[in-house]
Amino acid sequence: MKGNKKSILLTAMLTIMLILSACSQGGNGKADKNPEEEKKEGINIALLDSSNGNAWRAQMEAEMDEAAAQYKKEGIIQNYTVYSANDDATQQSSQLSQIITEGKTDVVIINPVSATSLNPVIDKAVKAGIKVIGVDSVIAHPDVVTIATDQYKWAQIQAEFLVEKLGGKGDIIIYNAMAGVPASDTREKAFDDVVAKHPDIKVLKKVYHGWDEGEAKQLTATMISTYSNIDGILNQDCSPGIMQGFKEAGKDMPKVITSDGSITYLNMWNDYNLKNPDKAFEGIIVANPPGMGVDAIKIAIRLMHGAEFKDDALKDSDGGKAVLLDPDPVITNENREEWVEKVKSMDASYTFSTVLSDEQIDGLFK
Repeated sequence: MKGNKKSILLTAMLTIMLILSACSQGGNGKADKNPEEEKKEGINIALLDSSNGNAWRAQMEAEMDEAAAQYKKEGIIQNYTVYSANDDATQQSSQLSQIITEGKTDVVIINPVSATSLNPVIDKAVKAGIKVIGVDSVIAHPDVVTIATDQYKWAQIQAEFLVEKLGGKGDIIIYNAMAGVPASDTREKAFDDVVAKHPDIKVLKKVYHGWDEGEAKQLTATMISTYSNIDGILNQDCSPGIMQGFKEAGKDMPKVITSDGSITYLNMWNDYNLKNPDKAFEGIIVANPPGMGVDAIKIAIRLMHGAEFKDDALKDSDGGKAVLLDPDPVITNENREEWVEKVKSMDASYTFSTVLSDEQIDGLFK
């Protein structure tokens, strides 16, 4: 009987302790949460941009700022910080090291100056529990996923268009952006690969404008004074500067000019062709949307909540793993005026941009 009384008393005491424990936990609101779930409530994200000195990256940052502000209102993001490296790989490495040392950041989104120079510091970031996501240019690191336009396909579309419109023969200038930057290097390779298949396409000169309109215009002035005939421009960006260079030299536009997706270029191209129907040139815009920066934030949030990519969501690209976006839209003379009408109310400095819907982002994950 005494044994039964002791057993009953012990059971009662344990029950009271459990009740008190539950009440205590309920009082601070943490009874049903584990530490990982608490961390997810307010994610700390940093953007390390290679540079914000051109319109495309400035727009990417602006779109990301707007999205981050909304997520902060919703309590999904706690802090969002932006760094610019001014196209200096050493500075970008130092910025990432600083973030690791401070220990306050959960996710770092990087538009890299170099595909591989950050790898030793990324190793340290991953070891410290920081998730690293690339944007725009693929980072060649096994623990990094990048979201980017398929840059090879982007450039391939342009180069094949130029070859077709020139009938496989002509003298061209290739305007690349910046040697050593992954996206620029990938585009340059695609340009070279396509042109190499057409021996009657003669590359007069390959130049680098650094995504700078003024530099593109100055390079164009030099090209015009050096070469008497230029049939086509195969170009990564800054077509307004190139067109301005031809205009200021009093020259007709080449037969073909390819470009990224700025509304300024679309309007200049449209105006020139309407005013000079007998000298109209074949243009093409292949968009590379700055909105992919917002896509990177959406991906970061899902990864921090434990989501895993589907097996077919990631592609091997430039030594890394990436979610590759198809270039969209593609604009030629066939749909040029339609797009002029669509964007007539937008700021001329705007670059064609799209953001994946939440449903599309969710479709990348298991």
